[in-house]
Amino acid sequence: MILLKATKKLFLIGLSLYLSLTPLSGHNQSPADRHQPHDFQASKAMVVAAHPLAVKAGVEILRQGGNAIDAAIATAAALNAAEPFASGIGGGGFMVIYLAQEKKVTVINFRERAPAAAQPTMFHLAGRLQPKWRRTHGLAVAVPGALAGWNYALQKYGTLSLQKVFQPAIKIAETGFPVSSTFSSINKDEYDKLLEMDGENSCYLNQGFPFEPGDLFRNPALAKTLRLVAKKGIKIFYKGELAQKIVQAVQKKGGIMTLEDLASYQPLEVKPWRGTYKDYEIWTIPLPGSGGLHIIQLLSIFENLPLKKWGYLSPNYIHYFAEALRFIFADRARYLGDPEFIKIPVAQLISKKYAQKLIAKINPKKVAESYPSTDFSPPRHSNETTGNTTHLCVVDEQGNIVSLTQSINHFFGSGIVPEGTGFLLNNHMDDFSRNPNSPNAPGSRRHPLSSMGPLILFHQGKPFLVLGSPGGTRIFSSLTQIILNIVEFGLGLDEAIEAPRFFSYSLKGEARPLFVEKRIPASVLDKLQQMGHKISLRQAYDKYFGGAQGILILPAGQGLRGGADSRRDGFGGGY
Repeated sequence: MILLKATKKLFLIGLSLYLSLTPLSGHNQSPADRHQPHDFQASKAMVVAAHPLAVKAGVEILRQGGNAIDAAIATAAALNAAEPFASGIGGGGFMVIYLAQEKKVTVINFRERAPAAAQPTMFHLAGRLQPKWRRTHGLAVAVPGALAGWNYALQKYGTLSLQKVFQPAIKIAETGFPVSSTFSSINKDEYDKLLEMDGENSCYLNQGFPFEPGDLFRNPALAKTLRLVAKKGIKIFYKGELAQKIVQAVQKKGGIMTLEDLASYQPLEVKPWRGTYKDYEIWTIPLPGSGGLHIIQLLSIFENLPLKKWGYLSPNYIHYFAEALRFIFADRARYLGDPEFIKIPVAQLISKKYAQKLIAKINPKKVAESYPSTDFSPPRHSNETTGNTTHLCVVDEQGNIVSLTQSINHFFGSGIVPEGTGFLLNNHMDDFSRNPNSPNAPGSRRHPLSSMGPLILFHQGKPFLVLGSPGGTRIFSSLTQIILNIVEFGLGLDEAIEAPRFFSYSLKGEARPLFVEKRIPASVLDKLQQMGHKISLRQAYDKYFGGAQGILILPAGQGLRGGADSRRDGFGGGY
């Protein structure tokens, strides 16, 4: 044991030295030589997701006669096994479903909720904020909703059983797979957290050390858990043996979750929000998923601006986009939270009139001196946060569609693994505001505000594009850029997804840096600096901006095109 601890200390010293010599953390780096086109084609049905094994799982279910909902849940479960650092049954999310025969769009909200005992100052001690409690602590864990949401979707809109659609995920967890460079680099970045929260015997460490590329990763404990849920149903997770293990793990680390919190969790089926952009319709999730609202806002802003005249990646386009984001973030901080508990002026925020007011605030030649100030600050934003979520898209032969985003928040979530279960618990309580007076402050059984924005874009009344992405507060910015890349700048789907990205926000009325991938031409960046933007260069293909997945539905008879982001291990498949 002494030798093992000494060896670990040497590893940590070496890792710290490596990181000190590296401009950005390993999982943010996507060198050009790793970039590969991710353009996929199919004639009848397609699945696109963040890992090839998850795609294989979804396609397998489609070939066995399952519909898009069945395949989406199989893919979501497989991502828990193949990409466990980003999502799983210890987390939550949202899905947008289109039912072709009924021509109906619906949304399932399976976002986590705060425990009943949560209150606005729960992360403060003697009046001082305790940041660690929000990330690596039992208080960081919100009540998981993934299993409840998957099960609801299957029972209402699927055709196969939970036991059937879980089989591919069980197989992946049982037999394992070679670790990718993405998995390995993220594992190294989160090494301290995993050691602290789950110990050196963690199933997410290789004999106490991070996994290296090519190492075999198996998770028999997760396979056992999924097999148990498949056999006995989700009640064992929310009211039985697994519920007890979850509560024990959370409370052991100082949390307040109870068995009643788990037993009372229910997903919600809600009406989608609809926005328009010229002759396109955006169908997306409502609050507490703010990504949909902000995508509608951004597209309304750009609807009447001369984008084609300005040109793709032009200084004017990027300037207006960055300024629009900064004004939007000011209002996000002032108004947004869980609509079950607070009144939000949604109609005004997504109106065309509101978009015109925001356009009028933007100076075409320079950065604004200030942005609408409010009493509240947006959720904490940091360069260190990355695309700690995942997205999948499915289109089946009948034309049914699922766009699903799910997460455990930060990579490897809270780092807490309930004993013997093999799955990670989320740290989504960190998505509540740090300010106890914010509309997004923690509260009893509230949903934390989310930036997720899974969507289906319709063109002239027909499904045209299925799209979503991880990426925290960069989600809605990235998705809007992808949409505009396609419908305004004429890029193909994969080209639109791989295109250089940029992002900014405001904090307490002040502009924050303009974060850009370094592939954007230097001449453009020089012009933006002349306008007053402070440029922060990111890697060429940076996970900071998420990992989008999409399916383009071509006119009748022309099939499907899939695009998967090379910023992660995205992949697509179909037939």
